[in-house]
Amino acid sequence: MNVDRFPSRIILELTPLCNLSCSMCPRHYINDNDGYMKDSLFRKLIDEITQENPQAIVLPFWRGESCLHKNFNKLLNYAINQKVRIHLSTNGHYVEEQHRDIFYQCEFLTFSIHTPLGFKNAKMVIDNKPKWCKTIFQISFVDSEKTTKKYLGNAIADSRLLGFDSVRLYKEHTISGEFGKMQDQVCKKRHFCPKLIHTFAVSSDGYFSRCNHIWETQKEFNLNDHSIKQVWESEVMNAIRRNYPDKQCFPCDQWSGHTCGESWKKADLEIQHRIFN
Repeated sequence: MNVDRFPSRIILELTPLCNLSCSMCPRHYINDNDGYMKDSLFRKLIDEITQENPQAIVLPFWRGESCLHKNFNKLLNYAINQKVRIHLSTNGHYVEEQHRDIFYQCEFLTFSIHTPLGFKNAKMVIDNKPKWCKTIFQISFVDSEKTTKKYLGNAIADSRLLGFDSVRLYKEHTISGEFGKMQDQVCKKRHFCPKLIHTFAVSSDGYFSRCNHIWETQKEFNLNDHSIKQVWESEVMNAIRRNYPDKQCFPCDQWSGHTCGESWKKADLEIQHRIFN
C-alpha cells in the first residue's frame, strides 16, 4: 500500500444542508444534518493544502448543496485566488450571477440533475458560458429518477452533448440510505480501496471521515484544532488502512467502481461511451 504523503483529493463540506430530498440520498439517515463550515476553518484548510500539495483537487461539497452557504462566493473566491483546483457539484437550483462567477472559474463542475429546474438552469449556464471559461462541465443523472428518463436520452443522442463536455449516468447511490446494497453479494476478495490512499473528507463542523461514502464522521480529531496532515498520518487513519476492510468498509461496494455507472464524453469528432465496472 503506497499512501500519498498528503491527500490529493480533499473534500471540504460547506454545509450538509440541501434544498432537495432525493429518495436515494443517505442524508435522510445521518445525524449531522445542519450547520455551515466556518470561514476561518475553510481558509485554514485551504492555506494548508496550498502549502502541502498545491496540485491537490479540492471538492467543496459533500452531503449537501454548497451554494446554500451564505459565504459561498467569498470562500470559493479565496480558494480560486490561491490557484486551488476546484471540482464542484451542484443541483443547479442556484445560478445567480455570484454563483456563475464561481462556476466559470472552477476546473471542473458537474450539474447533478434531479429536477426540471436544475436541468433548465444547467443549460442556461452552459449556453451563456464566456469564451474565456476553461471549466469542464458535466451533467449527471441517477438511473432511478424521473429526470433521467426525461433528459438523458436527448443529451446522449446530441452530437454536442447539449453543450456539456460529458454526461454521466450513476447507479443509485444507496438503498434506504445504506451504501453497499447494490450487489447481491458482497465480494470478500477485493483490491485495496484507493480512497484510503488519496482522499480525505472534512465535514462542515470540522470532523472527518475516511471516505466520502461513509457519511457518519469520526470524532477522534477536529480540524479546527488539528491539521489535515496530522490526521492523515495519525494512528487512527493508519489503523483503518491496516484493518481494511473493517466493519465499516466491508459492506461497501463503492470500491469496485461499478456504481460509477456510464459516461459519454466528447473526444475529437466522436462521443466515447464507457461503462464502469
